[in-house]
Amino acid sequence: MKTVIGVVGSRREARLKLMHILGNKLANKGYNVALVFQDDYNSIRDSNVFLVVDVVSSSTFIRVNSKLSLNDIKGFIPGKWCLVLVEGYKAAPHVVVASSEADVNGADARSIAIVPLSDDIKHLAAPQMSKIVDINEALKAIHEVMLGDIMKLLALENCGECGFNNCRALAEAIARGEEDPVKCIKRRESVKLVVDGELVPLNQFTSKMFVQVLKGLLSILKGVPKGPKKIFLEADLH
Repeated sequence: MKTVIGVVGSRREARLKLMHILGNKLANKGYNVALVFQDDYNSIRDSNVFLVVDVVSSSTFIRVNSKLSLNDIKGFIPGKWCLVLVEGYKAAPHVVVASSEADVNGADARSIAIVPLSDDIKHLAAPQMSKIVDINEALKAIHEVMLGDIMKLLALENCGECGFNNCRALAEAIARGEEDPVKCIKRRESVKLVVDGELVPLNQFTSKMFVQVLKGLLSILKGVPKGPKKIFLEADLH
């Protein structure tokens, strides 16, 4: 269970510095944070491949000699909700560390914040002015993305039966690794997905997709009773 945030910009030293600043500040707030770096800047175009993981909360630095995807990297990350900051990754919501006008102009719909390295950059950024922020505001933007990811897994009825005043308060606890989405009493799980022993929370849309696909497959199999209410499926993907 994780939220992925990219940190992009033309200067690598600026990206790395911002990642460490953001990572340490978020870890100090109680969040489980991992930093993922490109080992070779020349491979940045293949934005699905990363070689280094730095788990801030436990001060662990891991270097591996084989290429990993973000899904592979989850094995290094504890089971509680984790915020993963990924260098050069624009496919997810991302923070831009801007050292030039090109960095600012390169911001797109997935850019949640632009952190300028100088006042001159601010003057070049009129069209993107609403996204020009300081470190603290960038932290708030990241925090909101993380809560948004978590809230998608909750019933959002603000019933209080979980022991929290509302769903946002529960989401805050989940973000800090103090609770799990299953704490949501009203959360209806028509599909339970366990991958390599780890429970993968599904939102309602994804659950419905699984149900519809399984129903379609079962309908064409011989020997399957009509109208099954519950099934168990185990698959070896090797």
